[in-house]
Amino acid sequence: MNIHDYDETIDNTKFLSKVDNIYISLVCGVMFDELDNVKHKVSDEVYKKFETICLNNKTRNYSTIYEELNVKSTDIIKITKDEEKITVYVELVSGYIGYTLNNVTGDVVIGNKYNKNFHRYTLVLEKNVNAKTMKASVHCPKCGNPIDYNADGTCNYCGAVFNTEDFDYILTSIEKNY
Repeated sequence: MNIHDYDETIDNTKFLSKVDNIYISLVCGVMFDELDNVKHKVSDEVYKKFETICLNNKTRNYSTIYEELNVKSTDIIKITKDEEKITVYVELVSGYIGYTLNNVTGDVVIGNKYNKNFHRYTLVLEKNVNAKTMKASVHCPKCGNPIDYNADGTCNYCGAVFNTEDFDYILTSIEKNY
């Protein structure tokens, strides 16, 4: 599948790199309890799903660890386009040693520290058909100052949040395939 057939502003390599980046940012966000850097690249539903994982860990005094994290493959499996949105379905295969620690005792409560496993995920990304063209430098819609798009999407000058959905693809669903 070639995404350029549906969206002339991007090619497969750039798109799949974007998907990998969002996935790694989410996983690291859980591991470090820091989701702000990915908040503007995911839907509210996806953000709440991962925020709940972080909150559950904090409540139980647990830490989720992902050692040797990598993305083995990322492939577009389906693309649809209607009058409002371009929707891209992606299969991502990731490998890691995943486990959850009790921060008080240091015991592993979920998973193990020794086996690297590979997991398949289906990710869905959407972009508005009428999305504004992304420029090399993005400016805050509120105050006009430059925004660092790769950071947390918040304007350093006025605090307004840059909404990636107005310009680019956002992750609207991520499901682990068992």
